[in-house]
Amino acid sequence: MVQVYSNLSASVQALTLNRGLHLVSVTAASPQRAGDDGETMLPAVHVGPGPGVASGQVEILSGPRNDGQWLVQTGDMLVVKVLSGQPLILITTVRAELLPAIAVEVTRLDGKPALAAAPATPPNKRSPAYPSPPSRPLRTASGQIALSARIDLHVQNKGDITYVDNFWAGALGERLAIEAFTITPLTAGPSVQIEYAGVAETGGETGWIEGGRLCGARGAATALVGFAIRPKGDSAMAYDCEYRGAFGSGRIVGPIRNGAPCRSDPGDRLEAIQLFILPRSPEIEDGGSLRVTAEGSPLEPPAAPRLVGPRFGVFRESVE
Repeated sequence: MVQVYSNLSASVQALTLNRGLHLVSVTAASPQRAGDDGETMLPAVHVGPGPGVASGQVEILSGPRNDGQWLVQTGDMLVVKVLSGQPLILITTVRAELLPAIAVEVTRLDGKPALAAAPATPPNKRSPAYPSPPSRPLRTASGQIALSARIDLHVQNKGDITYVDNFWAGALGERLAIEAFTITPLTAGPSVQIEYAGVAETGGETGWIEGGRLCGARGAATALVGFAIRPKGDSAMAYDCEYRGAFGSGRIVGPIRNGAPCRSDPGDRLEAIQLFILPRSPEIEDGGSLRVTAEGSPLEPPAAPRLVGPRFGVFRESVE
């Protein structure tokens, strides 16, 4: 018998775990029955090794209440045993439309840090010592290595979450809006300067904000619907900022570069940010290269004027 499940969505969080034992547990959940027979419980979380991870690197040990690698109820847990290296672990959340989110926590059983990145700090405060990036560099889909960067988000119903060198930052596919963000480049050599801007669902624009400072508002329950990022000062001669935005409608906009606005349809809330800070590509001008429509077709950018700032409202920046 074929079961029918409508309005399903999935989001994936990629973690790089150190060698040792790691506990993955559900801290909050309100599962509901789905499907024609009502036997499937959603939302549910699957934990498993990522692509390319050797079978001998990771072992998944089921918890006392659940069988296999799926977690559903509060208190469900399993243990990820990392035997060698720092393998990629994928935490995949499957949920149906309008169902509440499920909260999962990853901790190391011996008390040492579970992740290559340090724990989160509030995005409106500067930390004197930023976390060390994971041993695996952040790469674009084409394999180009990007500079290490930390993105702190304030997410609807989740609060403050820190991402270091993640392919996506945010609750991708969970329809939980980003209300504020901070981006901090992490480099061992000379500092890379960036700045960014955002636009709220109320229509208010933040203007350009220096990297490391908060963009948006925490505690105001106001979602962002657009953003832009660009290198600043001398860094503009050496680097490109390439970024995408994922929105509540399921639309992904980008890639966009160097200050061009990233937004979807009016009222479509931003739920995840993808950022690559790349060595300068001289053949690509400031203001962005490709644009993606709702159908995903790339469009060439306008020839003139060359835009270097967001065009969210009536205040626009351009150069002759």
